[in-house]
Amino acid sequence: MSKHIKRSKINRSYDGLDREEKTGGLMAMRVIVILLIIAFVAFCVAMLVYNIIEENNSLSDSDTQTTVRYRSYTEEEAEELIRCCNASSPLSDSYTADTVEYKDGISVNKLMAEDLERMISKAHEEGIEIVVTKGYADAEECDREFNSLKYEFQSSGATLAEAESRARAIFPPSQMNEYRTGLLIKVSDDDSYAFSKTKTYQWLYKNGTEYGFINRYTEDKETRTGIDENLTVYRYVGAENAAKMRSYGMCLEEYYDYCSYR
Repeated sequence: MSKHIKRSKINRSYDGLDREEKTGGLMAMRVIVILLIIAFVAFCVAMLVYNIIEENNSLSDSDTQTTVRYRSYTEEEAEELIRCCNASSPLSDSYTADTVEYKDGISVNKLMAEDLERMISKAHEEGIEIVVTKGYADAEECDREFNSLKYEFQSSGATLAEAESRARAIFPPSQMNEYRTGLLIKVSDDDSYAFSKTKTYQWLYKNGTEYGFINRYTEDKETRTGIDENLTVYRYVGAENAAKMRSYGMCLEEYYDYCSYR
């Protein structure tokens, strides 16, 4: 009798162990299956994200190939592209720019001619007309326009010093005037505010840097440039410089200092 009871207890204990082992094994399998499912889902998500990123990169590369061109320049040309003309960095009387005729008697620096044509052509394809109204100006023309402004302000009651200061902030004399480099262009005869409301300005703001052009005189940089805001005036600096200047939030004076001291 007692032996039978002991065997029964032993059998029950073995059955319990078997059940525990089976339960433990099932739990382990479930955990493994869940982990495999999680790993598979994670892999699928990772592949999806990877494909999206690759597709976007492919599109960006394609866009870059059709618009942005980082050209190679000689050391002299690279220096010319970021040349600043102001009271602290005046042009010499003997300075001459290498210019080519653009059209309608307007000349531009040879460095910008190709990219200017490309930009205007691309804008035209998209229904935007960019009309260059001013390009290279020699020393005599710069001084003539500066003096005309100065006399205009004097006629309105300004003192000679006031008239010179106000004229210089709009169109500086020849030694401080970037129109002499041929790298500065004016794209509208509208005033700055009116032009800022046009589709041409919006297109240039969005796409100009891809062709190497920056808005030269903006309101937030007036204390640095010394020139009043004029959103119709663009400066060619080359696509690579333009992209960096936009990224860094720099005007030409700031970028010139950055390049000089880095």
